[in-house]
Amino acid sequence: MSPIGSSILWSARNRTAALAAALAATLGLGGCGFRPLYGNGGSSGDPTASRLDQVEVGYLANRNGQLLHQALEADLQRAGAPSYYRYHLAVNYGISVDFIGIQPDTSNTRDRYHAHAHWKLTSAGDHSKVLADGDAEATDGVNVIENQYFAARLDNSRMQRVLAREIARQITTQLAAWLDNHPDSGATQG
Repeated sequence: MSPIGSSILWSARNRTAALAAALAATLGLGGCGFRPLYGNGGSSGDPTASRLDQVEVGYLANRNGQLLHQALEADLQRAGAPSYYRYHLAVNYGISVDFIGIQPDTSNTRDRYHAHAHWKLTSAGDHSKVLADGDAEATDGVNVIENQYFAARLDNSRMQRVLAREIARQITTQLAAWLDNHPDSGATQG
């Protein structure tokens, strides 16, 4: 067999072995107590998912805030709007920009956007007592193309949605971890 043929065969054997090892590791996780942090629906018996469903997302100002609000509601309320809210989530969200790739004429060729959110979870009935809080950060960039205003606006809109989804994903994960570790958080029906 040629050296090339043997390396192809060896590569196929390695892929098969790696796939078998990954499958065995995945099956073994159930035996050690591993379980997903939250599932697809709040009413499916997963207590963390059903408690995420009970988080009301507070008002967020401006277009970036609206995008984050929509992303958070999509992540938190997977089974639809609950009959009541047990928790209230307040988020302070902002996006800043760094201009990079500065040209001799002081124009730039790339914008780097940094999104930061600080969140607080309170009881729906008492917003003064903070149950949990945290931070989420994300970064994205947009190329600035000379004389292509429409393309730049599309890139900017895409970037805002990507940042909002990433921030929402991080906040949802942090909330799920907190709710999973605090099954009796003391929040009352509001």
